[in-house]
Amino acid sequence: MAEMPTRDELLEQKNALIEKAKALVSSGEASAEDYNNAREMIEDAKELQKRSQTLAELETLAAEQKADIKANSPREKTASAFESFGEYLYAIWKSSRFNEWDKRLKFVRMRDDPNPQFNMKNGGWVETKDLVENTGASGGFLVFPEYRDDLFMMSEFQRYIRSRALVIPMRARQVSIPVLDQTGTTSGQSNLYGGMIAKWTAEGGEKDETQPDFRQSDLIAHKLVVYTEASDELLADSAIGLEALLQRMMGATISNEEDYTFIQGTGAGQPLGVVDANCNVTLRVARQTANQINVQDVFNMLTEFMGQSPIWLAHQSTMAQLLQLNGPAGNPSYVWISNLQDGPPARLMGYPIYFNENNPTLGESGDLILADWSKYVIGDRQATTIDNSAHFRFQNDITAWRAVHRVAGRPWLSQPLTLRDGTTQVSPFVILDDSVAS
Repeated sequence: MAEMPTRDELLEQKNALIEKAKALVSSGEASAEDYNNAREMIEDAKELQKRSQTLAELETLAAEQKADIKANSPREKTASAFESFGEYLYAIWKSSRFNEWDKRLKFVRMRDDPNPQFNMKNGGWVETKDLVENTGASGGFLVFPEYRDDLFMMSEFQRYIRSRALVIPMRARQVSIPVLDQTGTTSGQSNLYGGMIAKWTAEGGEKDETQPDFRQSDLIAHKLVVYTEASDELLADSAIGLEALLQRMMGATISNEEDYTFIQGTGAGQPLGVVDANCNVTLRVARQTANQINVQDVFNMLTEFMGQSPIWLAHQSTMAQLLQLNGPAGNPSYVWISNLQDGPPARLMGYPIYFNENNPTLGESGDLILADWSKYVIGDRQATTIDNSAHFRFQNDITAWRAVHRVAGRPWLSQPLTLRDGTTQVSPFVILDDSVAS
């Protein structure tokens, strides 16, 4: 255990903090952050002053108790760890572990105690009895408990969106990206090429000029924060490496919140998710039966989908419905599972399917999603940074931890695509709606 500082050392530390605080605010160019740091230093200096005064009082008590024992005890002293009760209290204070001593040790008895179960040893009275491990006061406190260095916790859901999305760095809070405008609805011509049209022309005939149309899609970064506190003792004594664990869990928490927001985010103070009503590019397919998913719903979602490398995302609560998928009455043979020995299929209609906690629950709009996430753009303004500070709650021996992440996200399309017939719409984002088909 590190040696506790003396009164003089505490006062030196206090004076040094005061001088640093003065230096920070004495300059005419002191910032608001400098004034905040100076205030923290002053509070720390006050705490050091209190500790110094407490130490002075204990030293005075120890000296008075020692003088009293010398004046009233006719016996010649022998070597002892503590010459007086005051010195014992002083040693407890210096150990900075008073609570543990109070629980595990019994007070040294004064030498004139007639209790026969106490005997003189090394100049002080101590209790003597058989020591056993199953009783704390009888020796069990001397046997340290065993700790596992691994933490028991449930496994996490995977992250499904960031690795598949279009991720771009942001050097400013807002970034505009150029997008080919594919939102036309002219019947008889394809809108896939933003208004550029090919026409059959006779030899030597006049050529009509066509140009593609462009628009801008704006990305605005939003801040995502995780904050926690841990005592200095817990950080020092934890058998599982609490510091590394906190950093890992903060990063995982932010990643999971990202997935949730890319799916269900409102766009107000956070990224825009594909399920939110403000996401106009998403097509919503009415289900055949309320609070259920059947094979016709799956077929209708596929009909309205257009994209590359799509995946299905489904809430965990939908699994029982999907496991029972089978064909219509006229052809019930195509079922999703063929027996009850194998595990649930990992693909639906040839595309991977992943069950998670971030979709809406069964029966809600978006409980099942078919999406090509390469058409979703993520803007990274600030990679996740994890910082800690012992100053905010220095008086309580508490270390504060903060993780900050700044990110933008939205589909880069503004509307579904209308095909050449001028009526049929398709999209890279199709969700099963909570409404029921009429």
